[in-house]
Amino acid sequence: MNAAEQLLTWVEQDRTRLIGVVQDFIRIDTSNPPGDTRQGAALIAGILDGENLPYRVIAPHAEKPNIVATTAGPAPVRHLVLNGHIDVFPIGDRARWTVDPLGGAIDEGRIWGRGAVDMKAGTTASLFAYIYLSRLVGGTPGRLTLTVVSDEETGGKWGADYLTEHHAAETLGDCLLNAEPSSIHTIRFAEKAMFWLTIRVRTKGGHGAYPHLSGSATRIAAELIMALAEVEQTQAQVPQAVAALLARPDVTAAIERGLGPGATAVMNRATLNIGRIEGGVAVNMLPGDCSFTVDIRLPLGITQAAMRAKVDAIAARFPGVEIEAPAHAAVDPTFSDPAHPMVGILQDSVQRLMGFRPPPIVSLGGADARFWRRRGVPSFVYGPSPAGMGGPDEGVLIDEFLHIVRTHTLSAWRYLSDG
Repeated sequence: MNAAEQLLTWVEQDRTRLIGVVQDFIRIDTSNPPGDTRQGAALIAGILDGENLPYRVIAPHAEKPNIVATTAGPAPVRHLVLNGHIDVFPIGDRARWTVDPLGGAIDEGRIWGRGAVDMKAGTTASLFAYIYLSRLVGGTPGRLTLTVVSDEETGGKWGADYLTEHHAAETLGDCLLNAEPSSIHTIRFAEKAMFWLTIRVRTKGGHGAYPHLSGSATRIAAELIMALAEVEQTQAQVPQAVAALLARPDVTAAIERGLGPGATAVMNRATLNIGRIEGGVAVNMLPGDCSFTVDIRLPLGITQAAMRAKVDAIAARFPGVEIEAPAHAAVDPTFSDPAHPMVGILQDSVQRLMGFRPPPIVSLGGADARFWRRRGVPSFVYGPSPAGMGGPDEGVLIDEFLHIVRTHTLSAWRYLSDG
């Protein structure tokens, strides 16, 4: 039995265990906010302890620990980093769920619960790929690092951003592989940037029957929100090679299949989402204060600075507007070379396992991979379907989860062995 066959055998032997770990992971509430991931990190640490694999806990924020583990051959040439996160979106209104969001139940071929897709299945895949390769990596010219982080859903300040800045020698490596939801039909070599703002409108306020004495902060905010739709018309200068790749019929078909009809058009333009609105006191009072959060996703070719200038120009048309941007989240759109060896390795693995070759595409959502790309490390994402993530009744297909475990394990092994 060769190494690849041995790795696949271990995955098959662990099928029940793998599914059980995802269930146990889901049953731990790691919603962010508030972002307390200590119990989730303890689950990961306990599994590594059971395998007698050393690791470090790095916690710049006490409630948001990160786990870093490394193993290597005698003379490592290539250093591959596997990355996943512990925190998940908030559960939201439980009345909209038909399953227990912390139940980890299995039905209709899926494991159900908050974070099943984003990304407790993917993080489990990275964890076990690390476990399996740790048994063999001593015979390769490679080094393998596992980074399981917190704070991904709220910007990464205490997680991936912190690790790549303050522990670069341990965590950067030569290449990153991540299992964020992407669809098994595509590989993500790039991602749109998250451009987040908090906008506040302030007026004098007063009695609702006297609008001639003060503007309404909520009404001004509503008009500003409508005007901000103009940002979606901003033209992007997409790199020519990337534009040509995304225009290929086979790539377009994979994008539409994996991410839903219309995804191709969204991939190449800015999008606007108003996440939360707060304002007003009573029905008969003119609100003096209204705030709302803005999530603009920037395609390749539009920088944060250019978009901020556009937003400022729009906001200047309205009175009493203040804009705040979180500095730590300011990362421009990032991309890696779609011809990097890891892309071909992933395609070969999927071809062996599923009989098709997923093309490289740009991610619509953000992932911690951007922190590695920002520091010059080629980074790629291959994970399960993103369908249902962040909404009620989130659930990951078991077959897709196990496919991700196999693909990451085989691909990581080949990358290190080829070194």
